[in-house]
Amino acid sequence: MKPSRIRIMLYMLLLIGVLSLILALLSTPYITEGLDEVKPAINIQPKPESDILPKSYIVELMQTKDTTLPTLPAFGAAQPEVFNPETAYYINTISTNNPKAENKSAIFKVDRPNPIVLQMETVKAESFIVIAPQEGGKFPTKFTFDLTNNKSENKLSMDLWGSSPSLENVPSNSIIGADNYTSYPYPKEVFQTKDKEGKLIDGLMMAGLNVGNNALNIIGVGRIFDRNFTDIGEVQNMNDKISITCNNSNGITGIVIYLGKAVSE
Repeated sequence: MKPSRIRIMLYMLLLIGVLSLILALLSTPYITEGLDEVKPAINIQPKPESDILPKSYIVELMQTKDTTLPTLPAFGAAQPEVFNPETAYYINTISTNNPKAENKSAIFKVDRPNPIVLQMETVKAESFIVIAPQEGGKFPTKFTFDLTNNKSENKLSMDLWGSSPSLENVPSNSIIGADNYTSYPYPKEVFQTKDKEGKLIDGLMMAGLNVGNNALNIIGVGRIFDRNFTDIGEVQNMNDKISITCNNSNGITGIVIYLGKAVSE
């Protein structure tokens, strides 16, 4: 029995309807209502690794007694400033891999060994140790500063960045402040020159401390020079100890120590 003409036409109309529906679905754009546009991941750097842990150290800031007889001041001359031995000093750290970490500062005073705990980067990355006197405080006219690493307990090295034998043309130990910090090979993220409201501050902020505009900039072993290229001291780094000798602290507002990549043992 042959199919009727009407049935054949119905089959054809049904086939045309199915084909039209398929074409309509294929031509409809994919809708992502409520979703943000997905952009390709281009030039996205992975977040640096960081593992900041408490480590123990001994810090000593000792006055150097002047054995020479003082000269008589001229008539009408201003009296020299007298150092206050009760001045407190703050010391903190900042990792180049995690500069936004809010580490807690330790406090120490002059002329006594002070055991302290510093929050140190243990991943293989550079870091800074920052020292600043309390507000209104100063450094002794002549002093030695020693930071001793408790290596047997910490299981972590402590070497100046400039001590690495692979480095060439290491900058000299000098003075750093808001006017020249960009000229050193430091990550700019570790510095702040503005407050939370965007206003310029008087000095240079690092690790929550204001080191001022004339901080000792300790990079490697060797001499220390002031802004006039005058030799004012020396730096040593031996036996897990960093030693800084300053023979003229006039105008010095802080100390910045740049450490090489941490090596865990």
